[in-house]
Amino acid sequence: HKKPKEGGISAVGGTGSIYTYYGPKEKKFASLTKSFTSTDLSKIMPALGLDDEPIPLWWTSDFINSSPPGTDAKDEKWIVGEFNCSCVGISKCLAAYCKDDTPNACYTDIAKKDLADVKKISDILGEKAIKILIKAAKEKAKPAGPGDYFSGEPVDVSSLTKITKDDLGLLPQPAKPRFKTALVGAYVRSQPYGGSDKSSNGH
Repeated sequence: HKKPKEGGISAVGGTGSIYTYYGPKEKKFASLTKSFTSTDLSKIMPALGLDDEPIPLWWTSDFINSSPPGTDAKDEKWIVGEFNCSCVGISKCLAAYCKDDTPNACYTDIAKKDLADVKKISDILGEKAIKILIKAAKEKAKPAGPGDYFSGEPVDVSSLTKITKDDLGLLPQPAKPRFKTALVGAYVRSQPYGGSDKSSNGH
């Protein structure tokens, strides 16, 4: 739950907003959670004209309670204010990104308890990603059909310049990786620290 600081209207990171973390089984939001996951979730991609596309692997949805104060939780009406799948972070990692008052922030500034929670989220994400890759590999093992293109080479990144200082916070490469993937970061030269949500090492 994100609440703007007194007198503010934005609750994004770095604005002084107050963050309160609730689990997926929080009773306060049980009605919203059930309604969204069981009824609304399957309608999102078709509503965006993306019927044949899956829900993104990593995304967020911001809800705004539009009900009058005092409304019973089961009768509350929630409105989606934003879907985000292009610049999604983990709120408990906020301690690692640079701001004017913390220009040297890095991975080790995240509290150990928060890191444990971050690992849980990341593990779930990894499990989902593996399932997607396995499904894609099975599809690729089938004979190519009309419009299929399986023989393309990997993307050539030799012309890109690495500007990060180190890989602090990244896990070691698997000894026997099942798939080849790439982790890509963008560094905006015109922005302080290379852009929002950046640590001092450039990641």
